[in-house]
Amino acid sequence: ESLLDNFNTKDAMSALLKVINEANTYLRLPQVRPSVLLLRAIATYVTQILKIFGVIDGEDEFGFGSGGGDANATSGGGEQYIETLVSFRESIRNAALEAAKGGDSKAAIQSVLQICDALRDEVLPKVGVRLEDRPTGTMWNLEDPEVMAKELAEKAAKEKEAQISKLEKQLIAREKECEKMKNSMVKPEDMFRTNEFKEWDESGVPTTLANGDPVSGGQMKKKKKVIDKQSKAFKDLMEKSGNNPQELLSAAQKEVDGIKEKLSSLSL
Repeated sequence: ESLLDNFNTKDAMSALLKVINEANTYLRLPQVRPSVLLLRAIATYVTQILKIFGVIDGEDEFGFGSGGGDANATSGGGEQYIETLVSFRESIRNAALEAAKGGDSKAAIQSVLQICDALRDEVLPKVGVRLEDRPTGTMWNLEDPEVMAKELAEKAAKEKEAQISKLEKQLIAREKECEKMKNSMVKPEDMFRTNEFKEWDESGVPTTLANGDPVSGGQMKKKKKVIDKQSKAFKDLMEKSGNNPQELLSAAQKEVDGIKEKLSSLSL
């Protein structure tokens, strides 16, 4: 009607924007699976109006298209999606074949889900396709690949930062465990067998200083408490390690080294 009214461009564009806004509102409705035919009709109508105003060239039914029906351009764009589809099929097929060899159906399911997520989060954004998993189904939209690549880079940077932070906390905790294990490996009776003392009783409590002076009763009591505490830590470690604390320490140290390697690779 606006176009019939002396080519009222302003009102015509306002009406077009209203149609687009209502379509977007319709797409965001919760628990509703949008009608593809309805959306196609809206997209076709909007495209026709924009062609009238000379905004869009080409022969495509809707969208900005390839700008004039260049067969090579269309073929090139289509190849991107075909390659993506072929690569996705190959990944799914290989995962299924690998799982079939081991007979692990749970691993196959998990692998397929991971590949589907990778398709959504890593592969399709490179060709400008955004997927959104919703309760009513998966929605898709065509967007600028460069914008999506920037979003992916920002997301990857945040995930990397979070992963580094998590690994750093794990490293601190594991290193403390190793240090505690090393301290617990000292036999209680050897706690104070140092050059500071000359004589000890049967439990390892020092009785005489290196210069020959006797250790005071108060100091002997303090040393006895330390030895008793070490006795408990030593006993607990022996029980936990099956009387092989060095093997347990080696395993813990190997875990520490593994965390350091991961941090090193993430920092490159």
